[in-house]
Amino acid sequence: MKSCVVSYACLLIGPFAFSQGQSIKAWNALNASVSGRLFADKPFALPCFSMYNGNDVAVDEAACSLIRNNYTSNSIYAGVPSGYMNLQSGTCLGNPLDQCTLDDTVLPASKPAPGASCYQGSVPSYYIDIRETSDINAALNFSREIQIPLVIKNSGHDYMTRNSQKGSLALWVHNLQDLAFHEEFVPEGCPASSGVGRAITAGTGVSTADVYDFANEHESTFVGGYSQNVAASGGWVQGGGHSVLSPVYGLGADRVAEFKIVTPDGVSRVANQCQHTDLFWALRGGGGGTFGIVLEATHRVEPSMPVAVANIRLPSNSTAETSLNWIELMARQSLAWGKQGWGGHAGGLYLTYMNPVPVIANLTDGSSAAEASMSAATKFAVAIGGTSVVEVLPNFHDVWDKYVIPGALTSAGVTRVLATRIIPRKIFESDAGITKLMDFMTAIQSLGFDPRKFYCPVDTPFVVDGATKSEEGYRTGSATSVQPAWYNGLWSISTSLTLPWNASYAQRLQSLTAITKSTILAEELTGVEGGTYPNEANPFTQNWRQSWWGDNYEALRAIKNKYDPEGLLKCWKCVGFEDNDISSDRFSCQGKLQWDIDQNLADIK
Repeated sequence: MKSCVVSYACLLIGPFAFSQGQSIKAWNALNASVSGRLFADKPFALPCFSMYNGNDVAVDEAACSLIRNNYTSNSIYAGVPSGYMNLQSGTCLGNPLDQCTLDDTVLPASKPAPGASCYQGSVPSYYIDIRETSDINAALNFSREIQIPLVIKNSGHDYMTRNSQKGSLALWVHNLQDLAFHEEFVPEGCPASSGVGRAITAGTGVSTADVYDFANEHESTFVGGYSQNVAASGGWVQGGGHSVLSPVYGLGADRVAEFKIVTPDGVSRVANQCQHTDLFWALRGGGGGTFGIVLEATHRVEPSMPVAVANIRLPSNSTAETSLNWIELMARQSLAWGKQGWGGHAGGLYLTYMNPVPVIANLTDGSSAAEASMSAATKFAVAIGGTSVVEVLPNFHDVWDKYVIPGALTSAGVTRVLATRIIPRKIFESDAGITKLMDFMTAIQSLGFDPRKFYCPVDTPFVVDGATKSEEGYRTGSATSVQPAWYNGLWSISTSLTLPWNASYAQRLQSLTAITKSTILAEELTGVEGGTYPNEANPFTQNWRQSWWGDNYEALRAIKNKYDPEGLLKCWKCVGFEDNDISSDRFSCQGKLQWDIDQNLADIK
């Protein structure tokens, strides 16, 4: 797939909607200032269409074949500026005609109907391939002078539509790919006594898979995410960053030691425990896309260690009732599992957990301790014809290769919307709490959510019994800006839906109203003791500031205003987003739906 370097022809495509006085001369000057790395941004599936924004274009059969054959493959999206794994970022959710998508119900994806047009959707009009700090400063100055919206685009994994905007200029940071290992990392500007031990510095575009490989080469364990294409130093860690190893070693935000960043005021800064400490706090949970353009982050890593795995699956033809019984069993066992060090993913028909604690991850006991710990789940699954594999592998990289990669390659090419809620540990401590949780599951089932599709990361930090060296100072969350509920939670329960590629506005509104109703029910389940992970939230959450950041929000907004006084970086429901932005042209693809969802919910009440 080729992009078009800015020229007279390219500038005629997709004019910007939100600024005046733009000129070819100004754009050409910007292109020169970034060494010719300014490009027109075109929808991912455009090569398959014979019309683009209503105008005739040539179909590129070779590129189209590649796209159709790999339409659900995560990796093909990650390396393309207009590649959005979750299609709500590339389409205009509020206008079903304004999109450029293929039928994802078959593979290869179907060709567009004759005469169908590809429209720009929410794909930015242009992007800069960021390679140098000077590229960022040129973009910030251009945005300030021309009043063009800016967005930050990395791997395209975002669920929240924060990495795209109609009519914007994208800063594509995917090619910031440097990696460095430190045996003893001392944050810049700190005394030698402030060393944090082993660490890896990763450019903001480096994928989780590449960091895992690099850590393994240095006999180390990186505490990272579950998707290979997520950028480890990007929105994942800036939004908090949960991991299957978090119950023992904390969130990504707990473990990051330093950021290098260009803030919207144009200043290159180092943020750590010794300098720009307010910005360091904000970047550890306040979310990506708003405080600045991160160049790299340095993450503490652990030595390589054995890891136990429990991979337990129910028969695929299990009933919804069986799934609810399975979910209840996991709920009753989860607190004990967490205290033993288990973390992972609980599903309506499966469980995949990992545990690095030596008493469980014992290579010399034939996995007996791990098997005993998971015996209740094994017994349930095997009794109804399911399977259970519990074993100990030499290191996390082996676990990643065997149990994560095979199931994490083909989740892209769909419009998948999530709604999550962090469930407090105290709910799992009593029969009354478990009953309340299962009543919630029944309630959302009545809204159309199938318990067999239940998905819940069980990745909350520091649940394990006994202090770890990572834990001091973090249990209350005072060192990070994540929603404080993380540090008293056990499950991050997830409700999700997938919108059909050709859904009408009425269908989109109906589905998104239902998932927003489930969001409200989850808030009622936990009260203010719960919260939501902003990287995996319902974009149409009404009480989003409190839900995503709790009492941290006002401090985050003050830091945002300090480093971005002109509001150059603004994304949907990021820190600094205001209520009146909902009705702005800039966010028209989300705003209409938000108003209509709110009206539907008001009518229900």
